[in-house]
Amino acid sequence: MNKKVVSLLLVAAMTASMLVSCKGSSDEIVGADAEEDGNNVMVVDILLTEEDYGIGVDKDNPELLQQINTFIEKGRVDGTYDEIISHYFDRSKEPVPVYSAKLDNSKDQLVVATTGDFEPFDYDVGNAYYGIDKELIKAIADYLGKELVLVTVNFDTLFMTISQKKCDACIAGITIKEEREKYVDFSVPYFHAGQSIAVRKDNKEFIYAKTKEDVEKIILGFDETKTVAVEDATSGEDYLLGKDPGGFPGCNCKLKKCANMKEALIALSNGEVDYVIGDSSALKYMIAHDFSDYFQN
Repeated sequence: MNKKVVSLLLVAAMTASMLVSCKGSSDEIVGADAEEDGNNVMVVDILLTEEDYGIGVDKDNPELLQQINTFIEKGRVDGTYDEIISHYFDRSKEPVPVYSAKLDNSKDQLVVATTGDFEPFDYDVGNAYYGIDKELIKAIADYLGKELVLVTVNFDTLFMTISQKKCDACIAGITIKEEREKYVDFSVPYFHAGQSIAVRKDNKEFIYAKTKEDVEKIILGFDETKTVAVEDATSGEDYLLGKDPGGFPGCNCKLKKCANMKEALIALSNGEVDYVIGDSSALKYMIAHDFSDYFQN
């Protein structure tokens, strides 16, 4: 399957739906209406990286991998992705809760590891599971005629969980990376993503930035007086450390590793850090969907 085709289709679907909730274009700062909901942070709407998300599958289960790939290929033409994505970026629609069955080896089940703390892809509310990834994996389980069992683990243990045969697959906004393929086989991409930088609204450093190069020139000027928060063990951390395949060399700023993106944004809002680098879609979602309970001005 043509990887580019999937990515472009998903970008088109997401861009169309995100216009409802995230006003702005690729050459301006998103978040001009943040004052209305009490948030004091915004996203510089320029992608610093290009990434594809995939589902990690047990290396000893090629049949499951092929079945998942078949579903993903089908989903890019039958409206499945458009519908799921719209639940999170079209305010006229609502997320659909997903519920986990109890693990029972006597039943035909799909056991999937997730993290539960990465809106809008993967998050939990009580015993209900939400997110683009959760709805997608539930649709896949239904397609396979299997009960879905969701197992919440830390992100840094996701791949080992699969390689140790504790779960069949993992999904949690996972960027396809060569080093992770030592532990799992990745499905074809189901989402095209990238990292962006978030700042406080009173920060004017990026106001004239129009391109990735413009933003990176500013980031390269960061020194140890600047602190950037990232979610631990993610592409944002790799980017700042100069490990991104796009070639960014990294910078000399202080790095604050957070348990999740909410924690990073809270630190930014409270002035504990100067910037946040994280998944662009997740940052936009959290800011646009009035997370005022998490922000203290």
